[in-house]
Amino acid sequence: MSADTVVAQKQEAEPRRRRSPGLDRFQGLGTWILTRQVFGVSAGVLLLVLPVFILSMAMQLVSRQGWNHPPDSRYYLTMMAKDMGHSWLGSVKQDRSVSSWHVAPYFFADNDPTWQLVRSRVLYPVLSIPFVWLWGLSGGSMAIPVLGDILFLWATAAVVQRLYGPAVAVIVVGAFSTVGPIFGFAWAGTDTLGMGLAAVIVALLPIDRTIGKAHLAWLGSATLFIALDRQVGVLAPAMAGAGWLWELIRTRQWRNRWLSSLVVTSVVTVGQELFVLAFTKSSPSGTVSHGTTTTFGFLRLFVHNLKLVTQEAVTYMWHQEHILFALLVAAGIGMVVRFKSDASAVFLGAAASTYVITASVGFSTLMRYEMIMFPAAAVGAGSLVQLMLGQFLPAPAPVPAKAAVAASEADEESAEEPVPPLPRRRAPRRGALGLGLANTAAGRFLGLDQPRIDRWKPQVLFSAVAVVVVAAVSIPGSWPSTPAAPPSPSYLAAQGGTQYAMTPLAKPPAETTLFWAFNQATDVANGHGLPDGSWDWVHATRYRPLTSNDPGWSTRDKDGTTVFQINSVGMDQPSAIAFGNAVTLNRTVDKTTIKILSRQVSEYGEDVVFTVKDKSGVLHQGTATTLYPTWEANAPGEVTALVWDAS
Repeated sequence: MSADTVVAQKQEAEPRRRRSPGLDRFQGLGTWILTRQVFGVSAGVLLLVLPVFILSMAMQLVSRQGWNHPPDSRYYLTMMAKDMGHSWLGSVKQDRSVSSWHVAPYFFADNDPTWQLVRSRVLYPVLSIPFVWLWGLSGGSMAIPVLGDILFLWATAAVVQRLYGPAVAVIVVGAFSTVGPIFGFAWAGTDTLGMGLAAVIVALLPIDRTIGKAHLAWLGSATLFIALDRQVGVLAPAMAGAGWLWELIRTRQWRNRWLSSLVVTSVVTVGQELFVLAFTKSSPSGTVSHGTTTTFGFLRLFVHNLKLVTQEAVTYMWHQEHILFALLVAAGIGMVVRFKSDASAVFLGAAASTYVITASVGFSTLMRYEMIMFPAAAVGAGSLVQLMLGQFLPAPAPVPAKAAVAASEADEESAEEPVPPLPRRRAPRRGALGLGLANTAAGRFLGLDQPRIDRWKPQVLFSAVAVVVVAAVSIPGSWPSTPAAPPSPSYLAAQGGTQYAMTPLAKPPAETTLFWAFNQATDVANGHGLPDGSWDWVHATRYRPLTSNDPGWSTRDKDGTTVFQINSVGMDQPSAIAFGNAVTLNRTVDKTTIKILSRQVSEYGEDVVFTVKDKSGVLHQGTATTLYPTWEANAPGEVTALVWDAS
């Protein structure tokens, strides 16, 4: 008897090991759970992405402290308090109990362009009210920004998984969940909610599919809601328009599957913009020109801003956000390599519209304004990742013939073993909200008897109710403005004679206020910082521009002076430097020689005529309006008007 025969007899004599039915059932249950779809995303994808993100975000919120409420939050926190029934003055006090940033009722004045832009962003404050009731203004204001991040990850994972599979969704969405802007801008603001709604829009678009009326209804709602959150409504029609154009080139048919999406998003966006134009004194379209009055000037400024924001964004990512840089580069490469795909069109439309929005702002702040294109970028990057996985994953090795026969016999033997059944899905319940309601007149009117993809009336009804609720809360709440606050005289500049005037905490003389105003303006003219402090960030300020490069030059009055807001220069350092040079006479003012010639004192500030010498000893005369401090008792006060006499 050969050795091979002995080994074979020994193997036949040994009983074959059988796997435990309990272990098989447990593994089957685990597989069933991980492959379950939760709002379009496999539970396994969510378990790999969300827990780490949520824990990291929790640590961020705890450790960041004051920067949970950045400067912009002074608008939104006050709006929340106002929507909850407080007066403007009481709402400002509520904000001051949470945030350290200066705020006053004139921040919400009828003549303030920043407020006219912010006041239409009613969605975030209204949605935050339930959380403010639960956790107070500080903690409650952080709920929606965090949920906006989760909405972004969830909706983006849904569309990436649908297009490329769970593995690509884990890679791409998992990478996006680690980038800095996702965490850094999850603060008391509208940024992450806008990004989440942008992800919903991308998920609803007909990317490599045909959509029905239900998708169009939700698409219109998401387009409206993102416009109520931030002035980025152009994003949706830009993506839909790019998809329609791609399909037109491919099929030579203008009535293609993208047309309905383009019509819905365009109608909603135009309607919302017309509403803003009709009921506010500012519009996002007005911010693009930045005071330019000629077509050539506008084009030159726009090209300059495009170059500026590109340099700032690339520099930031190159030094600090390598993963984000890689994702956006991957999206760009995917757009070129797979240029015929719908994903390429959507990313191109999102990038183009984001460029327009960012250039209208005039600067890039750590990719804050570019976040709305992250969902489309994820779709574009996913196309490249899928292509690379298909190209570089090792192919299965060829199986020898004998091994194939042995494997077939083993499969036949294992098939004889009893396999524990997977958990069975329960049949859907059909109660009053099921077939019964669909067969009623109301159900038929709502279209419940139609296929799910064609049911659009319930979505429209739900969205209409949501809009009515938002309007019912915000219109009597934070929508109204406080009275206009002119640069001078001091009594009116402080909204004196109204319920909005704040009692000063101290009354420093005008010469003290002017001293520190000149000191700060000189620092700004030397390229250090921005004119925010002695010069109020939002209050209307009057001064005399000296050159065509000075802010407000194109909007001068007949006397050569102009009224502008300090924050209109934004983060544009050249404009801030130009303003600093104008008010300090090109950094020649000797602030120690200030002399008051006449003084009119109100309970809120002073209006003075003053003289000051420059460094060469030449005497200059001007007028100024100063306001007493209402934020800190030891502050020097603020200047709202400083006009040099014409020479």
